[in-house]
Amino acid sequence: MDRLFYESVDLDRDAVLRKSVNWRQSLLVEDSLRILICYDGDPLFAWPEDMDAHELVVIGGLAIRHLDVDLEAAQWIYLGRDGNGPVMAVDIASVISDREEAVRRLGGGFGDMRTRMAALSSDEAALAAQARALFNWHRGHQFCGACGHANRVAEAGYRLECSNPDCGKSHFPRTDPAVIMLIHHEDHVLLARSPQFLPNMVSVLAGFVEPGETLEQAVAREVYEEVGIRVKRPKYVASQPWPFPGSLMLGFVAEAETTDITIDQDEIEFAMWVHRDEVPNLPGKGINLPRPISIARYLLENWQDRRI
Repeated sequence: MDRLFYESVDLDRDAVLRKSVNWRQSLLVEDSLRILICYDGDPLFAWPEDMDAHELVVIGGLAIRHLDVDLEAAQWIYLGRDGNGPVMAVDIASVISDREEAVRRLGGGFGDMRTRMAALSSDEAALAAQARALFNWHRGHQFCGACGHANRVAEAGYRLECSNPDCGKSHFPRTDPAVIMLIHHEDHVLLARSPQFLPNMVSVLAGFVEPGETLEQAVAREVYEEVGIRVKRPKYVASQPWPFPGSLMLGFVAEAETTDITIDQDEIEFAMWVHRDEVPNLPGKGINLPRPISIARYLLENWQDRRI
């Protein structure tokens, strides 16, 4: 099957260099170094006048020294090394408190990845997603959960360490597992709308995995809780990193044992069974399908083509 958006390819996470105290100094002297600039996790885009394309701004180690920003106090992380060389990311929100001021100094704009991610190449999107997830984790874990003292960044951003010498607890990045599942019955697929979706959009069901349950149990529970349908034979298909803020979407397909829909009105606005042949016609009826870069669309298209 095709590669999913946000999925990194041929990226060496370079765990050995990450543990070096001088990892940043070592990378800054490499001619092939690329640096992704972010603000609260959002990457910097170059916005042309026509606004039709949004190119990700990636600069070299020498060029970054000439920026009108004091980067010593900024947040730095090392994303890894691909076929083009090493890639770092720097988040400047800690040194420029006003987002518009940061835009004025750097040009371009810090684009929300939810609205501009489709303009990126798959490789750029994967790097931007990785950076966003790590920076979001840093922002949400500034203090030690064991003693309350401030955490400090270690291992190039992949570990946080309590600054209290009597504690010193290490904290590692958290990824929230979520199941997303295409439910079908004969030649019909279950599509539903959540209040959080874009206008007029429907999708497959999804939900977070709870402590003590398997992925298959989470699939069955979420479907029954949201639409009152029992399922059988959940089958894993693929996964997708989802940096909003830091999830891993685990894609499944499952058969429905029952077909009567009873929605949880707190979670779902409506749900419906749609025949396989009618799915492509939904946009013409004012009903939008999931975004092409999402695993939801991936599951739907593969089911339509009878590949899953």
